[in-house]
Amino acid sequence: MKKIQKNEEVKSIMYDFLVEFEPWSCKFDIVHEDWLFSLMHFRSRPKFKIPLLISYAYINRPYIMDLYEEVSVVKKLIDAGIDVWMIDWGYPKRSDKFFKISDYVDYIDTCIDFIREKTGEISITLHGYCLGATLAIIYSALNHDKVKNLVLQAAPINFHTDNTITMWAMHIDPIKISRALGNMPGELLNISFLLVEPVKLGLKYLNVIDNVGNKKLIKDFFYMDNWIFDSPAVPGYVYEEQLIKWYHRNEIITGKYKLNGKKIDLNKITMPVLAIIAEKDNLTPPETTLPFFEKIPSKDKRLLISDKGHVGLTVSGSSHKRIWPEAVKWIIDRSK
Repeated sequence: MKKIQKNEEVKSIMYDFLVEFEPWSCKFDIVHEDWLFSLMHFRSRPKFKIPLLISYAYINRPYIMDLYEEVSVVKKLIDAGIDVWMIDWGYPKRSDKFFKISDYVDYIDTCIDFIREKTGEISITLHGYCLGATLAIIYSALNHDKVKNLVLQAAPINFHTDNTITMWAMHIDPIKISRALGNMPGELLNISFLLVEPVKLGLKYLNVIDNVGNKKLIKDFFYMDNWIFDSPAVPGYVYEEQLIKWYHRNEIITGKYKLNGKKIDLNKITMPVLAIIAEKDNLTPPETTLPFFEKIPSKDKRLLISDKGHVGLTVSGSSHKRIWPEAVKWIIDRSK
């Protein structure tokens, strides 16, 4: 009888704060679409003239930047008076396997030209996160006249590090995967990320069970888990190029990488640069960004370091208290 009563108490607690997953705390409009890709414009009344475009990684969904109000980087930017735009890379299907990295970089250019035309500004702030930052750097090296400021968050540029993901990538033949599966499935990619720290993953679920009455913890868990398992596939040819030219050969940091026959010269990164890295990042550790930061000739560059991990850099309370106020101030100072 007591067991039934206990189960009813737990059920009562769960129903008392049923979590409905509704990302995107800020309202936006889809203002441009091109096949898979789309451009979002967040509704606001900006105080500063220089718009900001967010390029997130194509291996995850961009709403991690606006997961819910308390941990929304987008909301922080909007509340500060910045005009925020964002690219959504969509969900590739098998028929999209022939997409190339150049298609992603070209769409950044399409979006920036669209924003320039709508706002009348000749250049913008480009904010890249994870592999979206890699794309942002490639784009900025080729189109430095259109990028007034470059913000890089957990940016992988030096791919020869000793972290687990890199070591795995070095021993994968992406051509066999793309020929067999068409694309790299998001589920398979996601499992590899989760297995980087399997013990920590197991403890996370045990912690949820042990703290089922903690409303904030349960909300954080459900929002994060929904985002983690909402993983798009990576087009087969993009996956091949990413692993062979970036991971295996490390072509970007060594100056050998070309896009449509044009060499990506990091010496072209002369605009103001803000690099935000996380000390406990097990996907893109600091050493993936620091050699790039030291190499570029920009005379206006700043490094912000969080004591969190790859995603905690965006959604942790401490990052929102310590890192993002500094980052937003940096952006504002260069957006007037």
